[in-house]
Amino acid sequence: MFRHTLLLGAIALCLLCHALHIEGDRLRSTIQELKEDGQTKRILTSLKSNSIEMTAFGEDSSSWGQPYYAVHQTTSGGPGDSYYGLHVTTDVYSHNLKPGQQTSTAIWVNHVGDGVKSSLNTISIGWHIYPEHYGDSHPHFYTDWTRDGYAQTGCLNMDCPGFIRVNGAVIAPGDVIHPVSGVPGGRVQNITLRLHKDKTSGDWWVYYGLNGIPTGVGYFPRSLFTYLAEKANHVAFGAFVDAEKALPTPPMGSGVLPNGGKGHAASFTNLQLIDKDGNSSPIKANLPELITKAKCHSIRHIDHSQCLYGGPGGCV
Repeated sequence: MFRHTLLLGAIALCLLCHALHIEGDRLRSTIQELKEDGQTKRILTSLKSNSIEMTAFGEDSSSWGQPYYAVHQTTSGGPGDSYYGLHVTTDVYSHNLKPGQQTSTAIWVNHVGDGVKSSLNTISIGWHIYPEHYGDSHPHFYTDWTRDGYAQTGCLNMDCPGFIRVNGAVIAPGDVIHPVSGVPGGRVQNITLRLHKDKTSGDWWVYYGLNGIPTGVGYFPRSLFTYLAEKANHVAFGAFVDAEKALPTPPMGSGVLPNGGKGHAASFTNLQLIDKDGNSSPIKANLPELITKAKCHSIRHIDHSQCLYGGPGGCV
């Protein structure tokens, strides 16, 4: 069984488990390039999922390649690290993807548990284009969760019991997002995402807003989780792409690297951490980065609570 010998390895596992779950991987070994403050470490990661893990549309997932990440994350995962939510605004784009390709932009709240995959608790929300799951190439709002590293629990959207949508919510997990940003340099359409732990109930609430103030969509009950029932000890935001080995990787974000500049590259703005009492504070200092292939996909340093990210399709 894989053991977390390095802190960054544990953080990478949180994100990789998420991607492996969505694709339904049964066994995969990958070499990750983890980039933190300019220092690159190579970590060999071998991940094996439970046999009941979801496989989209019953396809043989052994044909999928490794996911490629461009992510900002907290250097956390220890017993003293406490997080209660994350708030971001991010652009939404449309690309013509084929079944066997996926592009995703998301925020994550995690608790790495006792250091083994089966104790990982995680929630992620964001937008993705995933023809294998939806049968189309539109961007969809999505949610995802597990309390045991996807061994026996968790799913996308409301494909299993878990997420509870509130009456009158403006969107449901899995719905298409419209309108979307023009590429390149067209009018930018964005969504504001907020995921935080309610102080009174302990539930994890999801908020969503299209070009405006986010409103409540629903919540993940506290009772779903073990470690996340109390708090998170790691949060992250960013993007990943993946594809079957026979296909090129799709675009990340707008499909433009961050050096393309604002209005061309995709962005995160209004970055905020949320404390135990529900109060928000801007993320002003830069956070460590996880970038798996910098020439193809990247994310810029945080400046004034915002950053650019993305990369072209077909690079890998």
